[in-house]
Amino acid sequence: MSDYKKEVKAGGLKLKNKTLFKADKKKSKPKTNVVVDHDKVDHGGWRRITDEFDLRGGTEVSIETGDSKKRYISALDTGKFTVGAPHTKPGEKPAPEEIFALIKTPDDTKFSLKTGYGKYVGVDASGYLVAVADAIGPRERFEAVFQDGLSAIQSVSSGLFLSMKTNDEDLIMVCSKTVKEDEIINLRTMEDRMETPDYTPADDRKAAGDCEHTYQQMYQHSRVITKNRMINYDRNDKSSVKSAQREGNLHEVLLDRRAKQKSDKYC
Repeated sequence: MSDYKKEVKAGGLKLKNKTLFKADKKKSKPKTNVVVDHDKVDHGGWRRITDEFDLRGGTEVSIETGDSKKRYISALDTGKFTVGAPHTKPGEKPAPEEIFALIKTPDDTKFSLKTGYGKYVGVDASGYLVAVADAIGPRERFEAVFQDGLSAIQSVSSGLFLSMKTNDEDLIMVCSKTVKEDEIINLRTMEDRMETPDYTPADDRKAAGDCEHTYQQMYQHSRVITKNRMINYDRNDKSSVKSAQREGNLHEVLLDRRAKQKSDKYC
């Protein structure tokens, strides 16, 4: 017996040509095509604002000439503005004096700008773009106009457009009645673009049957039992409700269907 034990080699259990456990293979993640915004990269991460929804309060913006040559409106310590020198290096960001704080509420298309000197940007009586105000008044209100991928800035008080063509003093004025080449600008921001929100009420996005039932319970007298008491139309036919959800006249259709319901004190 002792000779047999000597012949047995110490060690763990070994099985020939058999694997007890297999290592999990690493699953390769599906490759996604990442679209690189070369214009954004070239401007140091400052992307173009392309529509009114993209213009959000609480962000920082810069105003570039429409030719995308990285020349921005620059605030002077005198309270006036000029067009700054071009940024020739790839990926160069706007200078601090070329960055403005954007003041805007979500339900208003108009906005105001504040410089790094703590003054609000406005238009004086001579048409100069100035930043001398400590508070926002009618002259410190602007509106961005977007059309066909182009943009311009209009003064609310005068109705005139901001021009990137400086005058003899090399200063910027808000003096143009129409938008031409010199009035086209690029609004830029460092903030990522937000997805367009869906303002449709949650009840309106429900399935057609649940949607109609929700509004029935909302407007129906609490003591009236509505189960199986619909007349003049098929209660189970929700095709008109589905169609109304797509076309945008949901409430009108639901009101018409409710008017055909028995014992409705509102009809």
